[in-house]
Amino acid sequence: MKPQNYFCIVLFFCASTVFAQENYSFQFGKLTQHEVEMTKYELDSTAEAVVVYEMGKYYFLGDDASGRFKLRMDKQLKIKILKQAGLKYADIEIPYYESGNEFETVKVNEATTYNYENNQLIRSKLDTKNIFNEKTDENWHRAKFSMPNVKEGSIIEIDYSIVSPFLFNLHDWEFQHDIPVVSSNLELRIIPYYEYVYIMRGASKFDEYSQEAMTNEIRWGNLLYREMQIKMGRKNIPAFRDEEFITSPNDYKNMIQFQLSVIHYPRGGENKIMSTWPALANDFLKDELFGKYIEAAEKASKKIVPTLNLEGKTDAEKIQIITEYVKANYNWNGTITKFAREKAAKIITNKTGNSAELNLLLLALLRQAGIAAKPLVLSTRGHGQIPTNYPFQQFFNYVIVLVENGDDKISLDATEPMLAFNELPTRCINVKGLIIEKNSDKWVEIEQNELSHTEKEFSIGFTEDRSVQKTHVNYTAFSYDAFKYRKIYYGETQRLKEYLEKQSITSPTNINVKNYDDSEQPFMFSFDTESQANTATDKLFISPFLKLAPQDNIFKQNERTLPVDMILRDGGSYKATIEIPAGYKVEYLPKTLNHEGLIIDLHYKAEQHGNSVIVEADYAFKKSMYEAKLYAALKFSYNDVIKKLNEMIVLAKE
Repeated sequence: MKPQNYFCIVLFFCASTVFAQENYSFQFGKLTQHEVEMTKYELDSTAEAVVVYEMGKYYFLGDDASGRFKLRMDKQLKIKILKQAGLKYADIEIPYYESGNEFETVKVNEATTYNYENNQLIRSKLDTKNIFNEKTDENWHRAKFSMPNVKEGSIIEIDYSIVSPFLFNLHDWEFQHDIPVVSSNLELRIIPYYEYVYIMRGASKFDEYSQEAMTNEIRWGNLLYREMQIKMGRKNIPAFRDEEFITSPNDYKNMIQFQLSVIHYPRGGENKIMSTWPALANDFLKDELFGKYIEAAEKASKKIVPTLNLEGKTDAEKIQIITEYVKANYNWNGTITKFAREKAAKIITNKTGNSAELNLLLLALLRQAGIAAKPLVLSTRGHGQIPTNYPFQQFFNYVIVLVENGDDKISLDATEPMLAFNELPTRCINVKGLIIEKNSDKWVEIEQNELSHTEKEFSIGFTEDRSVQKTHVNYTAFSYDAFKYRKIYYGETQRLKEYLEKQSITSPTNINVKNYDDSEQPFMFSFDTESQANTATDKLFISPFLKLAPQDNIFKQNERTLPVDMILRDGGSYKATIEIPAGYKVEYLPKTLNHEGLIIDLHYKAEQHGNSVIVEADYAFKKSMYEAKLYAALKFSYNDVIKKLNEMIVLAKE
């Protein structure tokens, strides 16, 4: 057999400076004096723990029972616990995959905790009876265990293997973690029958890279072949800390993702797994759990559409009526997926389904009503962004409905009845999606530019002796803010009361709610609260918006290397009417401010009107996404919002 190109993308060796590698042992079961005695990591004194090494080896084995190759993935790692907060890194989770009747198997070969006590090294081995397995979604499981006898200063070392029948998708290799890594190395042994591509994220080069054909021949059955050995490694990798305001850590962490691209058959011929986006779209349409489900749902929906009173309605009205019908009559079971699992007729009967079943049913109903609706597949935020150069189905995990109504493109999702009909769950707002139609390679930007905000009104008065401030508060929440408060309330006043108390509202009473069941209307609620008046000598110090304006800066990092993705455009408006008690006068009002900035708009006005002070303020972010270089400006601008909205009004005795 002639040599094959094992990887379509090759990253070449590039040397870099390695710091104090001689202080560490990268051999399983061997510790150095430095590792035992270290109390902080030289390159990051704030680190709670450090990965000393992480070594992996992926290779193929012939399986006589099945007559197929299986993939074995061996991994060894050593972690030094430096601080009490680092104990959580001794809780280990190993993900593994299952589909149909096939599954991966996990074996923990050895797991040991080392502690240096009374001038001797104490070894505590994991009892395999303490390994537990749990299902995380329809395909993924995880083996979980906690290392024994872990404390500050411990070293843990783990050796485990995963054997997989799934050759299409090698497990990702993460060079970077939430704690620093001294050394991370992966060795691949690729055989001539499978060709892979890989995507490197979060970095553009390796510290170590080599590729060579092995000289020894391997025989399995009638096959005789040689392996190609590929080694890749990185050293002194900093902790990943840019975790706020991003889509998914997997979009930015330094890692390698693999995908089978071509199968070469021993007797000749090949099967190209990696094709084109139009071919992938066609595969979706042919799939029993996608395209065929849509066809079945269209047939089944013929009996439903005539009952929806659509005659004489505009297309825009039909879209809203049908979407609201599905939301009101079908329950989402919480499963996120791009494929249906049950037949359309069963979903219609049981009125419960996964995200794909409900959204593809919505699609079918719209089409039956004469609306040009199309499936739009995407990757949810936690699943990561889609590398558009690599047409692989596993990059997608969700499907919504796209309706092109004239010049308008409307994205629809049926899983969240508390959202307005044309608002997507925030998990879906993740850059772009692929339209699924015959021979399609069309992409659509997925974003929500509407400002999500709440209007808060305050009526403030005092008891006759001025000792107690009495406040009536009205909330009017729009868009995603309305969704947030509906989810908090969920039909129970106590839930809303507990939320307000967490916002430092003292004993809220007389809570009254409006529009809970109508997601097309703003969600409204009101309440009363009393608190000790903020007095000093003969003065009253009044915070006009209580503590219901922003209190803490949401931008907490000192510096930022990644774009800031807030998902939604945030903002709020406030109006307070403060009764001036008899015998008091206004001593201080904050200055008026009208700021139209590149980052945030901020307006503030406080004026006396007869026996009242009226304070009005509002702020709004200009965008939902900002470049990393604007992080300092974001932090500074939001701090100005906090300061201005929390300025005191001062009343003094005449």
